[in-house]
Amino acid sequence: MTEDHKLIKCIKAGDKKAFDCLVRKYYKNIFAYCYRRTGDKEIAADLTQDVFTKLIAAIYNYSRTGKFVNYLFTIAVNTCTDYLRKKKLYVTEIDGELVEAVQSPPDEDFIQEEENETLYGHLLSLPDIQKNALILHYYHGLKIKDISVITGVPVSTVKSRMKQGIDKLRKIYQKEGEYF
Repeated sequence: MTEDHKLIKCIKAGDKKAFDCLVRKYYKNIFAYCYRRTGDKEIAADLTQDVFTKLIAAIYNYSRTGKFVNYLFTIAVNTCTDYLRKKKLYVTEIDGELVEAVQSPPDEDFIQEEENETLYGHLLSLPDIQKNALILHYYHGLKIKDISVITGVPVSTVKSRMKQGIDKLRKIYQKEGEYF
């Protein structure tokens, strides 16, 4: 039994500290995902809160099938998708605070951050289904099989969405005279 499943068992038995532990374990990752989907820290914080509120309601019906993190990301994906669908939010700005910098001299850090912001800005311009697959895979390290489970589409569809998204990013960079 994994640590997550032990925590869930304790939560179902009424242990509130176990839920706090589960939230602490996944909060940053879910917040980062919501931020990457929306580009807004305040909205991401609200959506992250919504994800964990939904988890509270759903956890008693959770059955141990597959990875818990996939279950949690499914809630996050659906929460963000519902929000974006309702608001028809199109993000054009990026706040670089969550961009991870590589450990290197300051000049290289600045250059790396600029490149990451440019890539992220282009990523936000992609259709939501392509953007979502790329974010889950490249920013959160999820396997294609797990993304398939989370999004509820076949593995081949996830691969297709990722390829189409990468192809579109390449075209954007080619138009700018850069390489991707």
